[in-house]
Amino acid sequence: MNQTDQLAALLPPQTIPVAERMNMPYLGYHLLRETLTNSLLGDSESPILYWLGKDLGRKIPIQSSTGPIMPFIRLGLGQLDLLEESAETIVYKLTHTIHNYQTPERLSRSLSLEAGIIAGSIEQWKGKDTFARLEVESSSTIMIRAHTPK
Repeated sequence: MNQTDQLAALLPPQTIPVAERMNMPYLGYHLLRETLTNSLLGDSESPILYWLGKDLGRKIPIQSSTGPIMPFIRLGLGQLDLLEESAETIVYKLTHTIHNYQTPERLSRSLSLEAGIIAGSIEQWKGKDTFARLEVESSSTIMIRAHTPK
């Protein structure tokens, strides 16, 4: 008798074994990020997650453009790599194993939290309004471009 995974109705089935191998608690976190926020927030998911992320980011003290890197790793948000930095713009590449199992469309919505965290932390550091734009070219090419106007 072929049994269906009980969680398959809650999460995309291909992501469940990957998330479980990463860390058992990650599956619950993935459920929150993939299913519950989408169900609760609907079409407003992206702007609400960005706003929440920006609020969280403002609470993360950083002293440089590399400041958000360790918090991202420790929070399980992925690997953040600094690619470019100028007076007004900072560009990061974001990678996470689970991104390969999600569509770019889904990532464009759900990763608004991460973009908000970047914007908020840089805003707190520089003391100036900052916004961040998420650029999802593919599941493996995700950029977060933070802009702080002069």
